[in-house]
Amino acid sequence: MYDLMVIGDDLSSHVAAAYAAHWGIKTALIAENGIGAVCYVGDLAFETDTAPFCGLGENQSMFSLFKEMRISPEFSILDSGYQIILPEHRIDFFNDKQMLVDDLSREFPEIADGIKSLYNKAENNSGIADKWLRDHPYIQPKSIKEFIDYIKLTPYLLKSIIDKATLKRLASGNPAFRKVMEAQDILLSMTSSRQSPLFDSFRYCTPLRGVSHFAGGKKALFDALIKKVEANGFYQTSCEVLAVKKDDMIEITYMNKNGNPVRIEGKNLIVSTKWQNMRLIIERKRKINFGDFIRPTKITHYPFTIHLGISPQCVPEKMSKHVAVVSDVNKDIRDDNLIILQSGALDLDQNNLPGKVPLSATVFLPDHPNVWSKDNLETTATSMIERLEFFLPFLKENIIFYDINESISISQKQRDAVNPKYQMRNAFFTGFAAKSNKTKFGNIYLTGASLLADAGYEGEIISGINAAKHVIPQRS
Repeated sequence: MYDLMVIGDDLSSHVAAAYAAHWGIKTALIAENGIGAVCYVGDLAFETDTAPFCGLGENQSMFSLFKEMRISPEFSILDSGYQIILPEHRIDFFNDKQMLVDDLSREFPEIADGIKSLYNKAENNSGIADKWLRDHPYIQPKSIKEFIDYIKLTPYLLKSIIDKATLKRLASGNPAFRKVMEAQDILLSMTSSRQSPLFDSFRYCTPLRGVSHFAGGKKALFDALIKKVEANGFYQTSCEVLAVKKDDMIEITYMNKNGNPVRIEGKNLIVSTKWQNMRLIIERKRKINFGDFIRPTKITHYPFTIHLGISPQCVPEKMSKHVAVVSDVNKDIRDDNLIILQSGALDLDQNNLPGKVPLSATVFLPDHPNVWSKDNLETTATSMIERLEFFLPFLKENIIFYDINESISISQKQRDAVNPKYQMRNAFFTGFAAKSNKTKFGNIYLTGASLLADAGYEGEIISGINAAKHVIPQRS
Protein backbone atom coordinates (compact mmCIF):
# COMPACT_ATOMS: atom_id res chain seq x y z
CA MET A 1 0.00 0.00 0.00
CA TYR A 2 1.17 3.52 -0.87
CA ASP A 3 0.81 6.82 0.93
CA LEU A 4 0.35 8.51 -2.44
CA MET A 5 -0.44 7.50 -6.00
CA VAL A 6 0.07 9.91 -8.92
CA ILE A 7 -1.41 9.57 -12.42
CA GLY A 8 0.10 11.64 -15.22
CA ASP A 9 2.67 11.79 -18.01
CA ASP A 10 3.40 15.50 -17.70
CA LEU A 11 6.19 17.31 -15.87
CA SER A 12 3.85 18.48 -13.11
CA SER A 13 2.92 14.89 -12.18
CA HIS A 14 6.58 13.88 -12.07
CA VAL A 15 7.40 16.88 -9.87
CA ALA A 16 4.52 16.05 -7.49
CA ALA A 17 5.58 12.40 -7.19
CA ALA A 18 9.31 13.13 -6.82
CA TYR A 19 8.79 15.91 -4.28
CA ALA A 20 6.53 13.71 -2.14
CA ALA A 21 8.93 10.76 -2.37
CA HIS A 22 11.84 13.01 -1.38
CA TRP A 23 9.98 13.91 1.82
CA GLY A 24 9.41 10.31 2.83
CA ILE A 25 6.02 9.64 1.22
CA LYS A 26 5.81 6.13 -0.23
CA THR A 27 4.76 7.03 -3.78
CA ALA A 28 3.59 5.26 -6.93
CA LEU A 29 3.77 7.23 -10.19
CA ILE A 30 1.71 5.87 -13.10
CA ALA A 31 2.80 7.48 -16.38
CA GLU A 32 0.69 5.53 -18.85
CA ASN A 33 2.42 6.54 -22.08
CA GLY A 34 5.87 7.30 -20.75
CA ILE A 35 6.45 10.06 -23.33
CA GLY A 36 6.68 12.98 -20.94
CA ALA A 37 10.10 14.09 -22.20
CA VAL A 38 11.27 12.61 -25.50
CA CYS A 39 9.75 10.90 -28.52
CA TYR A 40 11.64 9.05 -31.22
CA VAL A 41 10.90 9.34 -34.93
CA GLY A 42 13.09 7.19 -37.11
CA ASP A 43 16.61 7.50 -35.68
CA LEU A 44 16.06 11.01 -34.27
CA ALA A 45 15.04 12.14 -30.78
CA PHE A 46 12.68 15.10 -30.28
CA GLU A 47 11.34 16.90 -27.23
CA THR A 48 7.62 16.18 -26.79
CA ASP A 49 6.87 19.64 -25.38
CA THR A 50 8.53 22.38 -27.44
CA ALA A 51 7.71 25.23 -25.01
CA PRO A 52 10.65 27.31 -23.71
CA PHE A 53 11.73 26.01 -20.30
CA CYS A 54 12.34 28.48 -17.49
CA GLY A 55 12.51 28.64 -13.72
CA LEU A 56 16.20 27.79 -13.31
CA GLY A 57 17.50 31.23 -12.45
CA GLU A 58 18.75 31.94 -8.92
CA ASN A 59 15.89 31.52 -6.39
CA GLN A 60 13.39 30.58 -9.12
CA SER A 61 10.95 27.67 -8.83
CA MET A 62 12.88 24.84 -10.50
CA PHE A 63 16.27 26.01 -9.22
CA SER A 64 14.88 25.99 -5.67
CA LEU A 65 13.38 22.54 -6.25
CA PHE A 66 16.72 21.17 -7.49
CA LYS A 67 18.47 22.61 -4.45
CA GLU A 68 15.91 21.26 -1.98
CA MET A 69 15.84 17.77 -3.53
CA ARG A 70 19.59 17.68 -4.16
CA ILE A 71 19.39 16.81 -7.84
CA SER A 72 21.59 18.47 -10.47
CA PRO A 73 20.93 17.66 -14.15
CA GLU A 74 23.29 19.62 -16.37
CA PHE A 75 21.72 22.73 -17.91
CA SER A 76 22.63 26.13 -19.34
CA ILE A 77 20.80 29.47 -19.70
CA LEU A 78 20.42 30.41 -23.38
CA ASP A 79 21.71 33.82 -24.46
CA SER A 80 18.74 34.10 -26.81
CA GLY A 81 15.71 32.54 -25.13
CA TYR A 82 13.72 32.56 -28.35
CA GLN A 83 13.31 34.38 -31.65
CA ILE A 84 10.21 35.75 -33.32
CA ILE A 85 10.38 35.86 -37.11
CA LEU A 86 8.11 37.90 -39.39
CA PRO A 87 8.48 38.29 -43.17
CA GLU A 88 10.50 41.51 -42.70
CA HIS A 89 11.66 41.22 -39.09
CA ARG A 90 13.71 38.92 -36.85
CA ILE A 91 13.93 39.64 -33.12
CA ASP A 92 16.15 37.87 -30.61
CA PHE A 93 14.75 37.86 -27.07
CA PHE A 94 18.03 37.97 -25.20
CA ASN A 95 18.72 37.15 -21.56
CA ASP A 96 20.12 40.70 -21.23
CA LYS A 97 17.46 43.46 -21.13
CA GLN A 98 19.54 46.08 -22.93
CA MET A 99 20.33 43.68 -25.76
CA LEU A 100 16.67 42.69 -26.01
CA VAL A 101 15.51 46.33 -26.12
CA ASP A 102 18.22 47.19 -28.66
CA ASP A 103 17.13 44.35 -30.95
CA LEU A 104 13.47 45.38 -30.82
CA SER A 105 14.42 49.05 -31.31
CA ARG A 106 16.53 48.16 -34.36
CA GLU A 107 13.54 46.43 -35.95
CA PHE A 108 11.01 49.09 -34.88
CA PRO A 109 12.97 52.39 -34.64
CA GLU A 110 9.82 54.49 -34.88
CA ILE A 111 8.69 53.28 -31.43
CA ALA A 112 12.13 52.77 -29.81
CA ASP A 113 11.41 55.08 -26.86
CA GLY A 114 8.12 53.30 -26.19
CA ILE A 115 9.81 49.89 -26.27
CA LYS A 116 12.44 50.98 -23.75
CA SER A 117 9.76 52.34 -21.41
CA LEU A 118 7.65 49.21 -21.92
CA TYR A 119 10.41 46.84 -20.79
CA ASN A 120 11.44 49.04 -17.87
CA LYS A 121 7.85 48.86 -16.61
CA ALA A 122 7.54 45.17 -17.44
CA GLU A 123 10.72 44.33 -15.53
CA ASN A 124 9.46 46.16 -12.45
CA ASN A 125 6.01 44.52 -12.64
CA SER A 126 7.61 41.13 -13.24
CA GLY A 127 9.66 41.49 -10.06
CA ILE A 128 6.50 42.22 -8.09
CA ALA A 129 4.69 39.24 -9.66
CA ASP A 130 7.69 36.99 -8.99
CA LYS A 131 7.75 37.98 -5.31
CA TRP A 132 3.99 37.41 -5.02
CA LEU A 133 4.40 33.95 -6.58
CA ARG A 134 7.22 33.01 -4.19
CA ASP A 135 5.31 34.26 -1.15
CA HIS A 136 1.91 32.93 -2.35
CA PRO A 137 2.59 29.79 -4.43
CA TYR A 138 -1.13 29.16 -4.93
CA ILE A 139 -1.40 32.72 -6.37
CA GLN A 140 -4.91 33.07 -4.91
CA PRO A 141 -5.04 34.30 -1.27
CA LYS A 142 -5.76 31.41 1.13
CA SER A 143 -6.05 33.17 4.49
CA ILE A 144 -7.00 36.49 6.06
CA LYS A 145 -3.32 37.47 6.15
CA GLU A 146 -2.95 36.68 2.45
CA PHE A 147 -6.06 38.72 1.62
CA ILE A 148 -4.47 41.65 3.48
CA ASP A 149 -1.34 41.08 1.39
CA TYR A 150 -3.54 41.19 -1.73
CA ILE A 151 -5.04 44.52 -0.67
CA LYS A 152 -1.51 45.88 -0.31
CA LEU A 153 -0.83 44.65 -3.84
CA THR A 154 -3.74 46.69 -5.27
CA PRO A 155 -1.72 49.81 -6.28
CA TYR A 156 0.65 47.63 -8.30
CA LEU A 157 -2.26 45.83 -9.95
CA LEU A 158 -3.80 49.13 -10.98
CA LYS A 159 -0.46 50.35 -12.33
CA SER A 160 -0.05 47.14 -14.36
CA ILE A 161 -3.47 47.74 -15.94
CA ILE A 162 -2.35 51.22 -17.02
CA ASP A 163 0.93 49.79 -18.34
CA LYS A 164 -0.96 47.19 -20.39
CA ALA A 165 -3.13 49.94 -21.90
CA THR A 166 0.10 51.73 -22.86
CA LEU A 167 1.31 48.57 -24.61
CA LYS A 168 -1.93 48.34 -26.58
CA ARG A 169 -1.58 51.94 -27.73
CA LEU A 170 2.05 51.31 -28.71
CA ALA A 171 1.05 48.30 -30.81
CA SER A 172 -2.16 49.72 -32.26
CA GLY A 173 -0.43 51.65 -35.03
CA ASN A 174 2.21 49.04 -35.80
CA PRO A 175 0.80 45.67 -37.03
CA ALA A 176 4.21 43.97 -37.10
CA PHE A 177 5.06 44.91 -33.50
CA ARG A 178 1.57 43.86 -32.42
CA LYS A 179 2.16 40.43 -34.00
CA VAL A 180 5.45 40.13 -32.10
CA MET A 181 3.68 40.65 -28.78
CA GLU A 182 0.79 38.36 -29.76
CA ALA A 183 3.26 35.64 -30.77
CA GLN A 184 4.84 35.90 -27.32
CA ASP A 185 1.39 35.44 -25.75
CA ILE A 186 0.91 32.14 -27.58
CA LEU A 187 4.50 30.99 -27.07
CA LEU A 188 4.52 31.64 -23.32
CA SER A 189 0.91 31.43 -22.15
CA MET A 190 -1.33 28.52 -21.13
CA THR A 191 -4.55 30.24 -22.03
CA SER A 192 -6.22 32.22 -24.77
CA SER A 193 -8.29 34.05 -22.15
CA ARG A 194 -7.56 37.41 -20.56
CA GLN A 195 -4.97 37.17 -17.80
CA SER A 196 -3.76 39.41 -15.01
CA PRO A 197 -1.79 42.36 -16.47
CA LEU A 198 0.71 41.97 -13.63
CA PHE A 199 1.49 38.40 -14.73
CA ASP A 200 1.51 39.47 -18.39
CA SER A 201 4.70 41.33 -17.50
CA PHE A 202 5.99 38.22 -15.70
CA ARG A 203 5.64 36.22 -18.93
CA TYR A 204 7.08 38.95 -21.18
CA CYS A 205 10.18 38.94 -18.96
CA THR A 206 10.67 35.18 -19.35
CA PRO A 207 13.88 35.63 -21.42
CA LEU A 208 15.25 38.01 -18.76
CA ARG A 209 14.65 35.40 -16.05
CA GLY A 210 16.33 32.85 -18.32
CA VAL A 211 15.26 30.17 -20.79
CA SER A 212 17.15 26.94 -20.07
CA HIS A 213 18.44 24.01 -22.08
CA PHE A 214 19.36 20.62 -20.63
CA ALA A 215 22.36 18.85 -22.12
CA GLY A 216 20.28 15.69 -22.53
CA GLY A 217 17.05 17.53 -23.26
CA LYS A 218 14.17 17.53 -20.78
CA LYS A 219 14.67 13.77 -20.54
CA ALA A 220 17.56 14.50 -18.15
CA LEU A 221 15.11 16.30 -15.88
CA PHE A 222 12.46 13.58 -16.09
CA ASP A 223 15.06 10.88 -15.41
CA ALA A 224 16.25 12.72 -12.27
CA LEU A 225 12.66 13.00 -11.00
CA ILE A 226 11.86 9.35 -11.77
CA LYS A 227 14.99 8.27 -9.89
CA LYS A 228 13.68 10.14 -6.83
CA VAL A 229 10.33 8.34 -7.09
CA GLU A 230 11.94 4.92 -7.44
CA ALA A 231 14.09 5.57 -4.36
CA ASN A 232 10.94 5.65 -2.20
CA GLY A 233 8.25 4.01 -4.28
CA PHE A 234 7.31 2.71 -7.69
CA TYR A 235 7.28 4.00 -11.28
CA GLN A 236 5.02 2.35 -13.87
CA THR A 237 4.76 3.17 -17.57
CA SER A 238 3.47 1.46 -20.74
CA CYS A 239 0.16 0.77 -19.07
CA GLU A 240 -3.51 1.83 -19.09
CA VAL A 241 -5.56 2.82 -16.06
CA LEU A 242 -8.84 0.89 -16.19
CA ALA A 243 -10.59 1.95 -12.99
CA VAL A 244 -10.25 4.15 -9.92
CA LYS A 245 -12.21 3.14 -6.83
CA LYS A 246 -12.65 6.12 -4.51
CA ASP A 247 -13.11 5.72 -0.76
CA ASP A 248 -11.08 6.32 2.39
CA MET A 249 -8.59 4.04 0.64
CA ILE A 250 -8.18 4.52 -3.13
CA GLU A 251 -7.75 1.53 -5.43
CA ILE A 252 -6.36 1.82 -8.96
CA THR A 253 -6.61 -0.98 -11.50
CA TYR A 254 -4.35 -0.74 -14.52
CA MET A 255 -3.35 -3.07 -17.36
CA ASN A 256 0.42 -3.54 -17.58
CA LYS A 257 2.42 -3.89 -20.80
CA ASN A 258 1.88 -7.65 -20.76
CA GLY A 259 -1.90 -7.23 -20.79
CA ASN A 260 -2.38 -8.30 -17.17
CA PRO A 261 -4.59 -6.34 -14.75
CA VAL A 262 -2.80 -4.99 -11.65
CA ARG A 263 -4.37 -3.41 -8.55
CA ILE A 264 -2.63 -1.03 -6.18
CA GLU A 265 -3.97 0.85 -3.16
CA GLY A 266 -3.09 4.18 -1.61
CA LYS A 267 -4.27 6.72 0.93
CA ASN A 268 -4.10 9.69 -1.47
CA LEU A 269 -4.21 10.34 -5.20
CA ILE A 270 -2.83 13.20 -7.33
CA VAL A 271 -4.09 13.40 -10.92
CA SER A 272 -2.84 15.53 -13.79
CA THR A 273 -5.37 17.95 -15.24
CA LYS A 274 -4.16 16.74 -18.67
CA TRP A 275 -5.17 13.13 -18.03
CA GLN A 276 -7.64 12.12 -20.74
CA ASN A 277 -9.53 9.64 -18.53
CA MET A 278 -10.56 12.08 -15.81
CA ARG A 279 -14.09 10.63 -16.13
CA LEU A 280 -12.84 7.68 -14.03
CA ILE A 281 -12.46 10.14 -11.15
CA ILE A 282 -15.51 12.38 -11.46
CA GLU A 283 -18.27 10.00 -12.62
CA ARG A 284 -21.16 9.20 -10.31
CA LYS A 285 -20.31 12.03 -7.92
CA ARG A 286 -23.45 14.08 -7.24
CA LYS A 287 -21.97 16.91 -5.21
CA ILE A 288 -21.52 20.06 -7.31
CA ASN A 289 -18.26 21.97 -7.22
CA PHE A 290 -19.51 25.54 -7.61
CA GLY A 291 -15.99 26.82 -8.25
CA ASP A 292 -15.87 24.76 -11.45
CA PHE A 293 -19.44 25.75 -12.29
CA ILE A 294 -18.73 29.48 -12.00
CA ARG A 295 -15.21 29.43 -13.48
CA PRO A 296 -15.07 26.45 -15.88
CA THR A 297 -11.85 25.54 -17.68
CA LYS A 298 -12.07 24.32 -21.26
CA ILE A 299 -9.36 23.12 -23.63
CA THR A 300 -9.64 25.06 -26.90
CA HIS A 301 -6.49 24.05 -28.82
CA TYR A 302 -4.07 21.13 -28.80
CA PRO A 303 -0.54 21.25 -30.28
CA PHE A 304 0.08 19.38 -33.53
CA THR A 305 3.76 18.75 -34.28
CA ILE A 306 5.56 17.48 -37.35
CA HIS A 307 9.07 16.02 -36.92
CA LEU A 308 11.68 16.60 -39.60
CA GLY A 309 15.25 15.50 -40.09
CA ILE A 310 16.88 18.24 -42.19
CA SER A 311 20.30 18.97 -43.63
CA PRO A 312 22.44 21.29 -41.43
CA GLN A 313 22.99 23.62 -44.40
CA CYS A 314 19.29 24.50 -44.23
CA VAL A 315 19.58 25.87 -40.65
CA PRO A 316 20.39 29.61 -40.30
CA GLU A 317 23.66 30.25 -38.46
CA LYS A 318 22.09 32.28 -35.62
CA MET A 319 18.83 30.39 -35.28
CA SER A 320 17.66 30.11 -31.66
CA LYS A 321 16.57 26.80 -30.19
CA HIS A 322 13.01 28.17 -29.98
CA VAL A 323 11.53 30.18 -32.85
CA ALA A 324 8.01 31.53 -33.41
CA VAL A 325 7.34 32.16 -37.11
CA VAL A 326 4.52 34.54 -38.09
CA SER A 327 3.52 34.22 -41.73
CA ASP A 328 1.39 37.36 -42.25
CA VAL A 329 1.43 40.55 -40.15
CA ASN A 330 -2.07 41.48 -41.35
CA LYS A 331 -3.72 38.17 -40.46
CA ASP A 332 -5.14 37.04 -37.11
CA ILE A 333 -2.31 35.34 -35.19
CA ARG A 334 -4.59 32.42 -34.27
CA ASP A 335 -5.88 31.89 -37.80
CA ASP A 336 -3.23 29.41 -38.94
CA ASN A 337 -0.64 32.18 -38.71
CA LEU A 338 1.98 30.97 -36.22
CA ILE A 339 4.42 28.04 -36.30
CA ILE A 340 6.68 27.27 -33.33
CA LEU A 341 10.02 25.65 -34.17
CA GLN A 342 12.49 23.81 -32.00
CA SER A 343 15.79 22.63 -33.40
CA GLY A 344 19.00 20.96 -32.33
CA ALA A 345 20.22 17.59 -31.12
CA LEU A 346 19.39 16.38 -27.60
CA ASP A 347 22.76 14.70 -27.07
CA LEU A 348 21.07 11.38 -26.27
CA ASP A 349 23.79 8.81 -26.99
CA GLN A 350 23.73 8.04 -30.72
CA ASN A 351 20.07 8.87 -31.38
CA ASN A 352 20.83 12.04 -33.34
CA LEU A 353 23.10 11.29 -36.27
CA PRO A 354 25.71 13.56 -37.89
CA GLY A 355 24.46 15.36 -40.97
CA LYS A 356 20.84 15.33 -39.82
CA VAL A 357 19.33 18.05 -37.62
CA PRO A 358 16.06 17.35 -35.74
CA LEU A 359 13.50 20.11 -36.35
CA SER A 360 10.01 20.05 -34.86
CA ALA A 361 7.31 22.44 -36.08
CA THR A 362 4.17 22.98 -33.97
CA VAL A 363 0.83 24.68 -34.53
CA PHE A 364 -2.14 24.86 -32.17
CA LEU A 365 -5.32 23.40 -33.65
CA PRO A 366 -8.91 23.66 -32.37
CA ASP A 367 -10.16 20.69 -30.36
CA HIS A 368 -12.58 19.44 -33.01
CA PRO A 369 -12.77 15.91 -34.54
CA ASN A 370 -12.80 17.18 -38.13
CA VAL A 371 -9.67 19.28 -37.54
CA TRP A 372 -7.88 16.24 -36.09
CA SER A 373 -8.85 13.85 -38.89
CA LYS A 374 -5.92 12.21 -40.66
CA ASP A 375 -6.71 13.91 -44.00
CA ASN A 376 -6.89 17.37 -42.43
CA LEU A 377 -3.67 16.87 -40.44
CA GLU A 378 -1.85 15.83 -43.61
CA THR A 379 -3.12 19.00 -45.32
CA THR A 380 -2.07 21.09 -42.31
CA ALA A 381 1.42 19.56 -42.34
CA THR A 382 1.86 20.36 -46.05
CA SER A 383 0.75 23.95 -45.42
CA MET A 384 3.23 24.29 -42.53
CA ILE A 385 6.15 23.25 -44.73
CA GLU A 386 5.03 25.64 -47.49
CA ARG A 387 4.78 28.58 -45.05
CA LEU A 388 8.21 27.87 -43.57
CA GLU A 389 9.86 28.34 -46.95
CA PHE A 390 10.26 32.11 -46.43
CA PHE A 391 12.20 31.46 -43.21
CA LEU A 392 14.07 28.33 -44.29
CA PRO A 393 14.65 28.69 -48.05
CA PHE A 394 14.96 25.37 -49.85
CA LEU A 395 13.52 23.53 -46.84
CA LYS A 396 11.71 20.96 -48.96
CA GLU A 397 14.89 20.06 -50.86
CA ASN A 398 16.76 19.60 -47.57
CA ILE A 399 14.33 17.32 -45.75
CA ILE A 400 16.20 14.07 -45.23
CA PHE A 401 13.61 12.34 -43.07
CA TYR A 402 9.87 12.94 -42.62
CA ASP A 403 7.17 10.47 -41.50
CA ILE A 404 3.82 12.25 -41.38
CA ASN A 405 1.97 9.18 -40.10
CA GLU A 406 4.33 8.87 -37.13
CA SER A 407 4.05 12.60 -36.37
CA ILE A 408 0.24 12.36 -36.39
CA SER A 409 0.36 9.33 -34.10
CA ILE A 410 2.70 11.05 -31.62
CA SER A 411 0.63 14.25 -31.54
CA GLN A 412 -2.49 12.24 -30.74
CA LYS A 413 -0.78 10.13 -28.07
CA GLN A 414 1.07 12.87 -26.23
CA ARG A 415 -1.99 14.91 -25.22
CA ASP A 416 -1.52 13.72 -21.64
CA ALA A 417 1.98 15.21 -21.53
CA VAL A 418 2.08 18.46 -23.49
CA ASN A 419 0.41 21.76 -22.66
CA PRO A 420 -2.70 22.67 -24.65
CA LYS A 421 -4.36 26.10 -24.69
CA TYR A 422 -7.16 26.71 -22.20
CA GLN A 423 -10.12 29.04 -22.01
CA MET A 424 -10.97 30.00 -18.45
CA ARG A 425 -12.52 32.70 -16.35
CA ASN A 426 -10.33 34.49 -13.86
CA ALA A 427 -11.27 34.65 -10.20
CA PHE A 428 -13.94 37.32 -9.65
CA PHE A 429 -12.32 38.98 -6.63
CA THR A 430 -8.62 38.91 -7.51
CA GLY A 431 -8.68 38.66 -11.30
CA PHE A 432 -5.97 35.96 -11.14
CA ALA A 433 -6.02 32.94 -13.46
CA ALA A 434 -5.42 30.33 -10.78
CA LYS A 435 -7.38 27.41 -9.33
CA SER A 436 -7.01 25.11 -6.34
CA ASN A 437 -5.34 21.69 -6.27
CA LYS A 438 -8.20 20.44 -4.13
CA THR A 439 -11.17 18.47 -5.49
CA LYS A 440 -14.56 17.52 -4.08
CA PHE A 441 -12.89 14.34 -2.77
CA GLY A 442 -10.96 14.72 0.47
CA ASN A 443 -8.00 12.57 -0.58
CA ILE A 444 -7.75 13.38 -4.31
CA TYR A 445 -5.79 16.39 -5.59
CA LEU A 446 -5.00 17.91 -8.99
CA THR A 447 -1.74 19.03 -10.53
CA GLY A 448 -0.96 20.75 -13.82
CA ALA A 449 0.10 24.05 -15.32
CA SER A 450 -3.51 25.06 -16.04
CA LEU A 451 -4.10 25.44 -12.29
CA LEU A 452 -1.62 28.32 -12.23
CA ALA A 453 -2.13 29.77 -15.69
CA ASP A 454 -0.86 33.21 -14.68
CA ALA A 455 2.52 31.66 -13.83
CA GLY A 456 2.97 30.39 -17.39
CA TYR A 457 4.99 27.21 -17.83
CA GLU A 458 6.53 27.61 -14.39
CA GLY A 459 3.06 26.72 -13.14
CA GLU A 460 3.90 23.12 -14.13
CA ILE A 461 6.56 23.00 -11.44
CA ILE A 462 4.82 25.01 -8.74
CA SER A 463 1.48 23.20 -9.02
CA GLY A 464 3.27 19.86 -8.64
CA ILE A 465 4.94 21.06 -5.43
CA ASN A 466 1.63 22.50 -4.20
CA ALA A 467 -0.18 19.20 -4.77
CA ALA A 468 2.49 17.20 -2.94
CA LYS A 469 2.37 19.60 0.01
CA HIS A 470 -1.26 18.64 0.62
CA VAL A 471 -0.10 15.08 1.29
CA ILE A 472 3.30 15.52 2.95
CA PRO A 473 1.91 16.64 6.37
CA GLN A 474 0.12 13.28 6.59
CA ARG A 475 3.33 11.27 6.72
CA SER A 476 3.82 9.36 9.96
